[in-house]
Amino acid sequence: MKKIVLMLIAGSMLLSCNRDLSYMDSEEVGVDNRIQLKTGSQVRGELIPLSDNFTINSKAGSTLNFTYKNFAEAPHFLDYTEELNGGLATGTSSLAQATSVTADGELVFVTWHLEGAKYGGAISAYKLNGSNGSYQYTGRIDFVDTDWHEAVVNRNSLTGNYEIFAVGQRSPSTSGYLLNGHRGAVVGKVLYDYINDEFLPASSYKELPVPGYGANGIISSAGKYYVVTGNGTGINTRDAQSGIYVTDYNLSNVSEAMTITDGIFIKENPFTATNSSVDFAVLDRTGSDKVQVRTDMNTSQTVSNSMSFTIDYYNGAGINSLELERGGMAYVPYTYAGNTVASTEYLLALGQAGIYSKNHKKINNGVNYCLALTHDPTSRVIYAAAGEQGLKVIAGNGYDGGILINAYDLIGLFVPPTNASISGFNVKDVSVYSSNHLALAVGGTDASGSSARGGGVYFVRKS
Repeated sequence: MKKIVLMLIAGSMLLSCNRDLSYMDSEEVGVDNRIQLKTGSQVRGELIPLSDNFTINSKAGSTLNFTYKNFAEAPHFLDYTEELNGGLATGTSSLAQATSVTADGELVFVTWHLEGAKYGGAISAYKLNGSNGSYQYTGRIDFVDTDWHEAVVNRNSLTGNYEIFAVGQRSPSTSGYLLNGHRGAVVGKVLYDYINDEFLPASSYKELPVPGYGANGIISSAGKYYVVTGNGTGINTRDAQSGIYVTDYNLSNVSEAMTITDGIFIKENPFTATNSSVDFAVLDRTGSDKVQVRTDMNTSQTVSNSMSFTIDYYNGAGINSLELERGGMAYVPYTYAGNTVASTEYLLALGQAGIYSKNHKKINNGVNYCLALTHDPTSRVIYAAAGEQGLKVIAGNGYDGGILINAYDLIGLFVPPTNASISGFNVKDVSVYSSNHLALAVGGTDASGSSARGGGVYFVRKS
């Protein structure tokens, strides 16, 4: 996900002009040979059925039962573009890694990218069978020159389409965008017909370039889309400033913006969301061993450099790992009034620095490496993607673990499936949806654990 680090030199080759931010409009996208659609019948073999069960017992706490239902393989033979000193090179790769999982109703969408200097990515669609917890691979849309990092989804009942807004990084040499500060960061809109279960033709795709090397996160509120971009340096760069950029449903232009240092993640607080606004925070890397979190922002405010917010600062050993790995954040309940969430706080996944919280700062609970976090509201636990240490389960506030378990104590570890079609259990991201379903994005290696292989996604059912 941190290809932005590798493209600092290549990005300088991009032509630019003095287009003011307020006139940063979407541009025509040439889709010939760039976007390829795969039907469900073409990719069906890349979804493997599983049936492994395991249980987590947490002393006096509740018992959690899990079943691996499917494994989604990385796209086979994904086309890519690579920028070299002598020009562009193309080829195919089966080493794609899953970067995010977004679910809505019975549809689950996964974004993919190629690590390293190769640009190539895809968005896959899987349909959940609610009665047995298994999945059907319904289609995929491939991009030969674009990595995808994260997505949000909107179900439009008037058109019968899911609108997938994805953020990532496109090869600057192939895009040719003439925009000051643009070094590859883009937001794109893909349409998926949920009546016929297929992606719409490539001609329906829209794209908007934004300043920065890579767009790393996106949230939505009241018809607006908030995109955060980074540069991979932890410092301000004049030719490719990182920022928060606001666009609309049509990706017509950037209407609001503010400058930050090196954007890693943007996260809304789901416990304060209304139809018209939501609180949100931005994780911003401000040095080799420093990050800051801009909090107390709300989408009812206008995003600008004069916007009011609070900054929480964190520094320490291990934060520099974010130069090469992803980081993340999650809002979790902090106090309850009965069964109602009375207050919340955020948790940060800071790579080799582990987990930090708004109220407790550094959490020393045995999770010394963390790439992503998500809260399970029904079980009141937190899942921590711990890379090669697997997926760890942490007690959340309000978890009924008895007097021996405190909030944020480590209570269990996922057992990898015995008949997995991928070596290792390198968990990079985790999502919870539809109450009792999880998706684990995992990285792949060979049997020795030293060479990259295609990643994938485990679909898990909780009972």
